[in-house]
Amino acid sequence: MAIGIVLGGALQAADDKAWQKQESRVQAGLKAMYNTEYDKALHLFQEVMQNEPFHPMGPLGYLATRWHINEINLGYEYRNTYFLKDIEQALQIYQAQIDAHPQRPEYVFFYGTVQGLKARVQLGAKDYWGVLLSTYKAIRSIKVAEARCPDLPDYHIASAVFNYYIGMSAPYMKIASWILNISGSKAEGLAGIKAAADRGNYSRYEAQGLIAYLYFYFEGDYQQTLHYAQSLMEEFPQNTYYKSLTAEALLGLKQNDKAAAIIKAIKKAVPHLPDKQRREYELRLHLLDGTLALNRGELDRAEQELNYFISHYFFELDYELANAYYRLAQVYELQKRPAEAQSCYQKIISLNNRAFVQRLATAARR
Repeated sequence: MAIGIVLGGALQAADDKAWQKQESRVQAGLKAMYNTEYDKALHLFQEVMQNEPFHPMGPLGYLATRWHINEINLGYEYRNTYFLKDIEQALQIYQAQIDAHPQRPEYVFFYGTVQGLKARVQLGAKDYWGVLLSTYKAIRSIKVAEARCPDLPDYHIASAVFNYYIGMSAPYMKIASWILNISGSKAEGLAGIKAAADRGNYSRYEAQGLIAYLYFYFEGDYQQTLHYAQSLMEEFPQNTYYKSLTAEALLGLKQNDKAAAIIKAIKKAVPHLPDKQRREYELRLHLLDGTLALNRGELDRAEQELNYFISHYFFELDYELANAYYRLAQVYELQKRPAEAQSCYQKIISLNNRAFVQRLATAARR
């Protein structure tokens, strides 16, 4: 058994050349996708879907790659519209496999995972009840795979994410713990995501990126953020997002010279990005430069850069906006402008996004 590949309890023999070829395509596709080589990734996942034996990562990998391509070319609003259409096609593929092989838990798991992606779109729109309903549909399927394969981290990451999300949400969302039969514990959720980040197969890179994001925006643990973000940055050097998150972690740790070197690398890469992505990182550089200036005590420049970032903000989620307001508040505190600082704290609280800096702002609000 040690020489095989386990997928949902089904053993694929190591000498099964057709399976090995499919698995090789999947792993190459995942690495291409996370290194932002999207055309290459799309081609590989298409090959997976067009060849036998059926590999359940094919439709999900194709779906995820299309998500990234549409985000770059269309922006998040149009991306979500196309993404929902792609989701329905993937669900049909997985449902056909479930109908043909009802005892294969991996097909049920991937079906549930794609259902969970609907919740991701609803989360961006802050449709929290929609998130709850979509999550319920997803978790019913995912728990089948979890029960049959208790030792595979890949199968537990979805429940871990839901646990974490419910654990950090408003009290009325705690009803989801009962509806979904999950703990709603942030700690358990974080532990499950960390297990996938450290030991997962197909979910490893996604889990590493996710846990770095959670540690940074919701836990305020910059050392753990750096651990995962820097590892991803080194493995996928073409991915500007991993550079940006690593720089943020270094700035949080006041490792300014190291952060400045990465910011310089981002500036070098930005002109070569697709138009929409280029505009995003051109703006994000104002946040990074403003934060670096704040750390170095260059308060006038920090104020200018942070205000520019805030006034031009257009991203789908508002966690970076909350961070920018908090850093601007720090500038105002150091400039002995308490009224302006308090105004920033109130704006963070009004976002109601449960980010780490919201707790800091609440504590600082007088």
